[in-house]
Amino acid sequence: MKALRICTVIVAAACLTAPVVFGQRMMGGGMRDFGGAQMAKIFGQNQAFTATAEVTIADKSRPEPMQMDSAYAVLKGNVRSETDMTTMKGLALPPQALAQMKQMGMDRTVSIYRTDKKVLYLIYPGLKGYCEINPASMQPTDKAQEKEPKVESTAIGKETVDGHPCVKNKVTFSTDDGKQHEMTVWNASDMKDFPLKTEMQAGGATVTTHFRDIKMTAPDASLFDPPTDYKVYGSVQEMMMANMQRMMPPGGAAPPQGGGNN
Repeated sequence: MKALRICTVIVAAACLTAPVVFGQRMMGGGMRDFGGAQMAKIFGQNQAFTATAEVTIADKSRPEPMQMDSAYAVLKGNVRSETDMTTMKGLALPPQALAQMKQMGMDRTVSIYRTDKKVLYLIYPGLKGYCEINPASMQPTDKAQEKEPKVESTAIGKETVDGHPCVKNKVTFSTDDGKQHEMTVWNASDMKDFPLKTEMQAGGATVTTHFRDIKMTAPDASLFDPPTDYKVYGSVQEMMMANMQRMMPPGGAAPPQGGGNN
């Protein structure tokens, strides 16, 4: 039962952190309308680069911020991010849970948002599996929601970030149903307005993304396709549950798959 409890902690941690790391529908309900397509718009003229994204999530309900680094790649509006969850700070997982996470192949997560296909791939290389998430399926299917949101940017100051002169902008995304989401963006004037830093409110937390190690070279297009030899699952929960069952000792009780509310 102890192993099952550790597995449960790992699954909860993975489900919590993966969407946040990749900037897709951050923190659940409050940001479900804010997806990869809008994140891609933030990069503007910078449509081909690689970088390290340092993400900090500060929440008053947590004693310390959660921090993580992700390897970022962008190509023609498509966004890829890869994270090693065992290197995260502030998650407060016990050492045995981190070891179990690595053993289960759940330590690395890859997120790919394909703007051309309007689909998000959530990939676990250690599991050799992935699932597809259609952002549109998370929202009403009326015509107003299918339209691209209106994007407005207003300069609110000038600051220097990592030695680069930046214009500090308030960026507002507005949908036809009247919903709005705001993000503060520090655009580097000497880097084609590259968004060196972004800050937004999501689910009661402040999410800050700071880009460094930026290389303005086009990443390989193959990075934005899921591996053809990986197994496709119907959902994140199905993928996690299948792996938990695989890790169960012979004759051990497998966690139930049905009867839940989610």
